[in-house]
Amino acid sequence: MDQDVMRWVQRAQGGDEAAFGELMKHYQGRVYGLAYGMVRNTADAEELTQQAWVRAWQKLGTFKHDAQFFTWIYRIASNLCLDHLRRRQRRPEDPLNEALEPPTFAELPPSPSATVAPDEALRQREVRDAFDRALATLKPEHALALRLREVDGLSYEEIAHATGSRVGTVMSRLFYARKKLIEQMRSDT
Repeated sequence: MDQDVMRWVQRAQGGDEAAFGELMKHYQGRVYGLAYGMVRNTADAEELTQQAWVRAWQKLGTFKHDAQFFTWIYRIASNLCLDHLRRRQRRPEDPLNEALEPPTFAELPPSPSATVAPDEALRQREVRDAFDRALATLKPEHALALRLREVDGLSYEEIAHATGSRVGTVMSRLFYARKKLIEQMRSDT
């Protein structure tokens, strides 16, 4: 844990709200990115991010300095997201909310500086679409492990701590997620 984060945590555990604010500023983008990557809905991601920080403030006294703070806050956020996804699976989707969703990565227009030939751009979009569809078929726990590893760059140990799993479980989830993703993309293209 870097020295600034360690100091902010210690001060925040003593009740210093400004120090907790520094922690939030430092990790806000990563926590929101995790939430959005899991729930794919801006409003839900913002709400879940806020809930994660409220819960972190409430439980800050339980944080032990033997782990990194970001894996601790990731665990809080990922658990909230997994609970949200489980609740969402139990209730029917609201087509009105889906229509208001921001575009996925694959739907975003290319940057003006991109100089990709039209046929290559079409091929890239097809691959991104297939990837998005394949990712949506994964169990939330598997998609989370894959995101934490491949997008956020966490080590197996950090993922284990963030998800409350054992390293072997993380490795298994990643193996399954990658295998299923490849199979799904092969069958989709």
